[in-house]
Amino acid sequence: MNWLLIVAVLMFAVAPGVRAADHGDTAVLIGIPRHDARITDLYTFVRGRDLVLALGVDPTAPLGTTYVFPEDLTFRIFIDNDSEVLADGLLPFGGSVLDPGDISSDVTFEITFPKGQPRLRISGARVRGRDLQFFAGLRDDPFIRTPRHGKNVAAMVIQVPLREVMKRRSTVLIWAASEVPDFEGDQADLIGRALRSQFPVTAAKTGDVFDNPLNVLHPADAFELLGAEPDVIIFDTSQPAHFPNGRELTDDVIRELGFELPGEDPSNHENDVPFLDSFPYLAPPHQ
Repeated sequence: MNWLLIVAVLMFAVAPGVRAADHGDTAVLIGIPRHDARITDLYTFVRGRDLVLALGVDPTAPLGTTYVFPEDLTFRIFIDNDSEVLADGLLPFGGSVLDPGDISSDVTFEITFPKGQPRLRISGARVRGRDLQFFAGLRDDPFIRTPRHGKNVAAMVIQVPLREVMKRRSTVLIWAASEVPDFEGDQADLIGRALRSQFPVTAAKTGDVFDNPLNVLHPADAFELLGAEPDVIIFDTSQPAHFPNGRELTDDVIRELGFELPGEDPSNHENDVPFLDSFPYLAPPHQ
């Protein structure tokens, strides 16, 4: 990976028009094409005493009820549970990581697909099977704005007890990444806080999509190499999830950040399909 080239691209970044959260920020994956490795959104919220992590991928996912994940794909969701955070309410980041160079992956949820079947491995936490809920398959795209109405994503949803992934602090950092052999690098796509990769300080426009140098960097490296705010979700689990504190399915991040999408009814702030009250929470897929 040519980091000098990445930095050079960053220097010539232009202010992009806002698209959907992270649906279109990986020009390399689009060009290969490996749409199945493209991450669309990451949600994290609390239900009862459990932490819920919901990851959407593949914005080109078909209509229907079945989806076969390629065997060469790997997705990981990371939790840093001991970094100190100043939850100062600063938008758009939801707080400040006091030592971003020390961000680490204390808990990792790794999802692979041997013979197309989803397999979840957890490191850094001991979660008993009876305490774990895991779903992988097609779901309605939970991004609530009209460009994604009627569309599906391939989704992975994990629910685990908070006590198994927390330390003494109530605040955690959460992000996710994809890995695919077609991409030359450690990771092909990264997602943390919604819309981070569409901001001009971290994105460069290439045609109609955005190539984001944060996608190929661990959050600590993004700070060390680029001086960028780490692309992570900051979530104080002692408080209700509401963007930018975590991200609920019902959060309208476009409106929260003061944007409107072209040609969209500004009064529309709901998903096209009702979310579920129980696991896996995302609405059933469009057929």
